Amino acid sequence: MLKNYFVAAIRNLYKNKGFSIINILGLSIGLASFVVIALYVYHESSFDRYHKNANRIYRIVENLKTENELLFQAASSPPMGPALQRDFPEVEAYVRFVGGDMVVRRGDVVFIESSCLLADSTVFQVFSWPLIAGDARTALTEPKSVVLTRETAIRYFGNDDPIGQTLDVDGDMCKVTGVMEDVPENSHFPFTLLMSFSSWSIDNKNAERTAWFWNSFNTYLLLREGADVTGLRAKMKDFIERNVEKGDMYYEDLPLQALTDIYMKETPRSWERGKRGSLSNLYILSFIGLFILVIACFNYVNLATARASRRLKEVGLRKVLGAHRRTLIAQFLSESLIVSLLATVLGVAIGWAALPLFNTLLDTTLSLSMVPVHYIVGGLATLTVLLGIVSGIYPALIISGFSPLEIFRPSLRGFFSHQFFRRVLVSLQFVISITLIAGTLLVFSQLELVRTRSLGFRKDATLLVRLNGNNDIRERIDVVKDQFSKLPGVVSVTASNRVPGEATTNLFGQLETKEGNLSPTNINTNFIDHDFLPAYGIPGVTGRNFSRDFPADDTTAFIVNETAMKDFGWTLQTAIGKRIEHSGKKGTVIGVCKDFHYRSLHQTIEPLLLTLRRQAYNTISLKVQSENTPALVSDVEKLWKQIAPAYPFTYSFLEEDYNNLYQADAQLGKVASVFSGLAIFVGCLGLFGLTSFAVARRVKEMSIRKVLGASVSQIILILSREFIGLIVIAFAVSIPITYYLVSRWLINFTERISIGPTSFIIAGVSVLALAWCTVSFLSFRAATTNPSEALRQE
Repeated sequence: MLKNYFVAAIRNLYKNKGFSIINILGLSIGLASFVVIALYVYHESSFDRYHKNANRIYRIVENLKTENELLFQAASSPPMGPALQRDFPEVEAYVRFVGGDMVVRRGDVVFIESSCLLADSTVFQVFSWPLIAGDARTALTEPKSVVLTRETAIRYFGNDDPIGQTLDVDGDMCKVTGVMEDVPENSHFPFTLLMSFSSWSIDNKNAERTAWFWNSFNTYLLLREGADVTGLRAKMKDFIERNVEKGDMYYEDLPLQALTDIYMKETPRSWERGKRGSLSNLYILSFIGLFILVIACFNYVNLATARASRRLKEVGLRKVLGAHRRTLIAQFLSESLIVSLLATVLGVAIGWAALPLFNTLLDTTLSLSMVPVHYIVGGLATLTVLLGIVSGIYPALIISGFSPLEIFRPSLRGFFSHQFFRRVLVSLQFVISITLIAGTLLVFSQLELVRTRSLGFRKDATLLVRLNGNNDIRERIDVVKDQFSKLPGVVSVTASNRVPGEATTNLFGQLETKEGNLSPTNINTNFIDHDFLPAYGIPGVTGRNFSRDFPADDTTAFIVNETAMKDFGWTLQTAIGKRIEHSGKKGTVIGVCKDFHYRSLHQTIEPLLLTLRRQAYNTISLKVQSENTPALVSDVEKLWKQIAPAYPFTYSFLEEDYNNLYQADAQLGKVASVFSGLAIFVGCLGLFGLTSFAVARRVKEMSIRKVLGASVSQIILILSREFIGLIVIAFAVSIPITYYLVSRWLINFTERISIGPTSFIIAGVSVLALAWCTVSFLSFRAATTNPSEALRQE
């Protein structure tokens, strides 16, 4: 029986090749889009889940309370992990991380490692990073011991055995005690080198026990199997009261954040290490993939029900010959399943071929091999069956439900009463298409705003030269700056710890309140030089800038931004002279600078403190004016090699770095535009098929109208006005949907566009024009057909 169903189904599909091609092509494009986006969603959702004990690993985050604010940060202090393991049996192990950029030397070769971490020896007990050389239990036990990733070991030692070799890591001679596999891409904090935490402990024994507010570390806990996480969280406030003396600054709580929540879900804003995902972007892409698949399914349903009028006599004869309704349903579902199967095979092939383009758009390395085979086979099989049933069940029920008498009557009002349902499906297709186009246009409008918005500083024509930990240059920074300033095309030079767009350091300090007492707080800090503010075009609003005419500025002077002034209750008249104790200095505020966006527009402008400290400089900023940028960079590199021959020349342009802060948003816009185009194509493909059947059904009517004097344009209008009306309805429905979705996405920005009518009008007109072209092409053919030929066929 099943064999007969499938043989008959294949014959029928072959007989109606045009219908079959449209359906298979539409479904395959929808499936390809869905599969590619599903692969991306799988990858983004897999971060940190590869660890054996991923569901038992938690990160300590801190709620720090001061007189003026509540700080939520991913950092913790050195004593936190040991004390938690001591006080709570639920804690099986802990590991602390601290680090960043380090200079690594092997002989005369210098490497700049941007992802070096100090870690406790328990790191391989907590996390599942396998060692390919060395003993995981002892590799990081001894001070000055390091573990390299496979890629780093090859880069340093080639084919030589690295175990037992020595490396100079930031001036410390360290012994290589292990080599581990490279950190998987789906890890929220990648690194290339681990150094034993005991290397730090030797010089900071007292701080490791008592520095409860040295919040520069990331601490992860491995809880015991079956531990009550909720109960442990409830004990944290009591733990704080027992161990930490409450002062003007104190811990309000120590929430535990699940490892698998760090990458994608909301996390603390400061001291966050590594990569972050975007849950809102993931939702948007998921909906886009689902919408395109839904459009393709709607196409199938529409075309199947529209084509059914040609199969009613077949159904009537089958029923007269004794066919039961369930037999007919099985027959039509067989056709649907075959179409679904062919579309799945073709869709997977298209998706696989399109992966390189998708990877380029999203800067990922997706591949089908990252998903277990049984997941792929099971998922595709389920999807094929679901698509076949969902797409085919409605047409099957409709067609099989007619009685033979009703079918052989001249009037088929009962059948064509189902046109309302088809109109609803067509309208929904256009709603989705217009929503995608309008949403994409609004995303690009927001990105254009971000690109052109005044940030409060000049980011153009700024060449950044990284010091890479070169203390010699830091000590003679004024001489080095003078040498750079003499190069042709260099307008001004400044040095700083951070440049706009980079994460600032959130440091502890005490600032005088309006009542006159010192209040402890953590504040975003940047260590700059005398030329930073004028070089970046950041104006002052009161007071003065740092000046070489005031030697005491090096040790006693601070500048704050307007937001800091307001947050601490100061005014333009009272801010100057306010006391500050910060980073080992005791001094006063000498000036207030205008607010500028020192981070991306995703974040509000927060209080910022600026002070001088040459030992903290990491970057030299060169404001340049040159028509030959490559030649200028070459000149800068030559001078660098004279100044610091042992250090590699590392540079970038600030404008590019700053724009990279919106890389995920730009990628979303590009991907949305591609899939919007696919959605329109699939929708027009279905519209083409639907119009073909509509024209075929009304051949006699159009012929009679022509005989009675109707013009070609009138006939085109008659055939297309129904679809135009549906687009107008879809346009009206899509406006509130798009407005809501885009408004939710814009919440991620502090500076936002206003959602006006332009994008909606462009989207509506674009869809209308494409639909009009599709319908008019077929309508024109019908309108120019000789009436006598059409009536003879009837």
